Amino acid sequence: MAIVRKFQMTIFLSQKDFFENIRRSFKNKTLIDNNGISYLALDDVLEILEYDLKGGNARFRFATDGSEFLSLPRSGGIARREDVNFRIDPLITDQGKLYVSLRSINRLFNVDVSANLVKSQVFIRQPALFFITFKGDTLRSLTKLLNTTVNKLLALNKNLKEPIPAGIRLRIPTTQPNSPTVKGNTKKSSVRIKQTDKAPTIIALGTTLIGTRYQFGAAPYPRSKRFDCSSYLQYIFGKNGVALPRTSRAQATVGKRIGQRDIEPGDIIFFRRPRYSDNRIGHCGVDIGNGRMLNTYSSPPGVTITRWKDPYWLSRYITASEIL
Repeated sequence: MAIVRKFQMTIFLSQKDFFENIRRSFKNKTLIDNNGISYLALDDVLEILEYDLKGGNARFRFATDGSEFLSLPRSGGIARREDVNFRIDPLITDQGKLYVSLRSINRLFNVDVSANLVKSQVFIRQPALFFITFKGDTLRSLTKLLNTTVNKLLALNKNLKEPIPAGIRLRIPTTQPNSPTVKGNTKKSSVRIKQTDKAPTIIALGTTLIGTRYQFGAAPYPRSKRFDCSSYLQYIFGKNGVALPRTSRAQATVGKRIGQRDIEPGDIIFFRRPRYSDNRIGHCGVDIGNGRMLNTYSSPPGVTITRWKDPYWLSRYITASEIL
């Protein structure tokens, strides 16, 4: 017989993001303890971590934070992150609300999460330092989930071997920022716009939106009047007849990969982001020349022009794509 207990908790979020460390608290959130496994309401988790639900189908609910898509199972315990399937605890329902286990939150959202029932507190740290294993995990599946290599995973977890036990905490092999590979040029040079009529109009539209507020995982602009980095690019390219996927990770698969020295106005540039430790692409912008890009991040500034050829951005550079 299931033993279910409910607790009213305060959730404390500690988060690294861009240039700041963020600490927030959320009171009166329900935690369910179901036979020793703790669950939080899925809606609360999505709100706290700034994910937006994007509909679904008969098998999944879809959610995104602008970096990548998650597919949350309507039944069973197989979730999907972009193109990778992985196990979680099945979601449970209480009084019409869905609840997700703490260890599944770790695997789904790249956060460390723990609960103190005595003090009525839940602690969420983003990015995660650890990844909790489930039955069926393999070295191959873990490296795909964490965007890393077997060698890097084993270097931090020396006793790890297959078959991998369930319930162990693996250290995540976070890729450190790169050393800058393109030096900034303090002298302005002439800007060569790509040989297409689309690049200037895309840049012009993007510039008219400077100051538009930022929202992580933003809903479509006409409804939300907000952008995150990938929805902003999707909007300004889309208005000029160039269809882009919704997430930054998916956008990086479009077009032709180019070297950092070959970037021109109209090309899209991709970066790591501090809130993720699983080495994913987490930020993007469109080059406008002279080492600058149009992009958006926390308000203020929202949509802004940023010099990407400075040490902060160069150290987080991943790749660039020629779309036009």
